[in-house]
Amino acid sequence: MDLAQQLVRSVARTFLNSPTIDTRHVLIVDALIIHSALRDDDLSYLMSMNLKDLHRICARLRDERLLQVHVRPELREGQQRPTNRTYYYIDYRQAIDAIKWRVYHLDKAVQGNAKPASEKKEYFCSRCKAEWTQMEVLDKVDPVRGFTCHRCDNILVFDPEREAGGHEHSTKLNNQLRFITDTLPKLDAMVVPENTFDTAYAAARPVIRDATNQAAPSIVVESMAKPTAVKGMANTGPQSIAVDITELEGPTEAEKKAEQERKEKIAQSNALPAWHLQSTVTGASYGGASTLPITKADEEEEKKPADQADDTMRSEEVTNLFEMLARQQAEEARRKEAEADDSDEEDAEDDEEEEFEDITNNASSIGEKRRASTATTSAADTPPPKKVKVEEPADEADSDDEDVAFEDV
Repeated sequence: MDLAQQLVRSVARTFLNSPTIDTRHVLIVDALIIHSALRDDDLSYLMSMNLKDLHRICARLRDERLLQVHVRPELREGQQRPTNRTYYYIDYRQAIDAIKWRVYHLDKAVQGNAKPASEKKEYFCSRCKAEWTQMEVLDKVDPVRGFTCHRCDNILVFDPEREAGGHEHSTKLNNQLRFITDTLPKLDAMVVPENTFDTAYAAARPVIRDATNQAAPSIVVESMAKPTAVKGMANTGPQSIAVDITELEGPTEAEKKAEQERKEKIAQSNALPAWHLQSTVTGASYGGASTLPITKADEEEEKKPADQADDTMRSEEVTNLFEMLARQQAEEARRKEAEADDSDEEDAEDDEEEEFEDITNNASSIGEKRRASTATTSAADTPPPKKVKVEEPADEADSDDEDVAFEDV
């Protein structure tokens, strides 16, 4: 644990001790290492700063994974409702992992910006300030003076230390971070104890305040919204569960009897007084309507026999109706057959009567008229006889085949 604390302190002083970063970050880390766990008001008292600035600085350290935040409800003296209080502590395992990640990314960034030796500019012109690599000056060389500049033909100066190239930046960074890279393998070889909030709070060193800045004591409130299976939480769930399994689908006899007694008791309590049911003048009694409230289940139970009786009556009525309709249809069919037979007989009789016609009287009258007319008029004045078309009545089957008879009138 001491080695981990030393590493966290060194990293805080290395990366958080620049002019652009507030140096109070380092003081907060040192305070948490000394006191193990601190509440926000105690830490603000030690830092002599308000809570707003303290939360802002601790948020930066929390983002860097150098400290952790824990919030729990506490009830102060004289208050009815609990308030959430913020605690700060250091989880050394997460802090070590964050340091490894930061060193790894720094090394990768430096190696990515390094230039290979072939691109290193080692020749410089003192006149035009031009810079050249070794490959660029090979095509212009003076056998006596050496390499010359492509712009002004001045002699170039060879200075390999003027601009670092290759892995020199990475080497310099490794030298600066050697205390970190040497400590990390030692920490990997050992087991760093887990430092949770409960562990840090149990080992916390109290903050000694002066008489004018005493903090009001508070009591931790167990949150019932959290599951009771979490370690340290009070088990407020049911201790036992009783399950009663019955084979009957509906209510038992005891339940029916109890329900009936309850209904009778309600009916007795809601019964009308005697002066309301019986007249005090004539002595006549009146049947009062029951004021017992009827539930939906009771209505359904009462309706079941009535509905069954109604269904039976309806089915009987439907059966009788269909039987009556069948009888009416049979009678109607018999009546139509009888009417058809009667109409056929009447048509046959009419055909027989119309088939023969007595024309004796008609012929005699015609002869008499002719004799009378010849007596009064001469044979020359008599007009020729007229012919009248007379249709002979016949049967329907032979009506198209018979000829038309003509008769002298």
